[in-house]
Amino acid sequence: MGMHHLLGELASMPWRAARRALDPGDQDRSPRDDGMFWALDDVSFDLRAGETLGVIGENGAGKSVLLKLLARITPPTRGTAIVRGRVGAMLEVSAGFHHELTGRENVYLSGAILGMSQREITRRFDRIIEFAEIEDAIETPVKRYSSGMTARLAFSVAAHLDAEIMLVDEVLAVGDTAFRTKCLDAMRSLARSGRSIVFVSHELDMLERLCDRAILVDHGRILDDGEPGTLIGRHRSDADRSAVTEHPA
Repeated sequence: MGMHHLLGELASMPWRAARRALDPGDQDRSPRDDGMFWALDDVSFDLRAGETLGVIGENGAGKSVLLKLLARITPPTRGTAIVRGRVGAMLEVSAGFHHELTGRENVYLSGAILGMSQREITRRFDRIIEFAEIEDAIETPVKRYSSGMTARLAFSVAAHLDAEIMLVDEVLAVGDTAFRTKCLDAMRSLARSGRSIVFVSHELDMLERLCDRAILVDHGRILDDGEPGTLIGRHRSDADRSAVTEHPA
């Protein structure tokens, strides 16, 4: 999988102007002449089979747009996104779920959206609900689920997709500690079997435990690419220095 000289998804300037009013230092992404700006600007990277890539950055940096491009939800405006193989995407906790339907019905609905056949879903159904730990609620409408239950079921469906690439965006933030550990173990197992994973999270300790490599995205550009512990250490040091500069004692 690779992305080369990618430009992606435009946002309008009224939102951008409001953001700059709140943060005068936010001047790094230049607007175009037509009053739009690039959410991703000349982004390039490659991902090997079996590699787990962490993506870090502040809110609005372009991380979610990056995953939408990889998931083929949003086409690149310019450049090349090469994604070979089946993609399992968890971009929102309840994406693909209908809250009036039961857990059982949503397993089939979400699985179909991800590209699984009905036969595949039926064959893996018991494993999906066992992993999600919702056996007693599987016939209950999802609107009655807690956010944690919904996240567990969504993750379990995606994790049981026979996909070469898995995209995970912040969805584990709503799960309890034990289930998050279980999810990390599942993703490590997927990586050992040769699957590639792109993992977006603000929980840097979790990202460091899971990922082989990390990139730092800021204002639509990749600023750093390297070993997670080293990159996160630099990122934290820069953030600490900025905090001291902005709020001197």
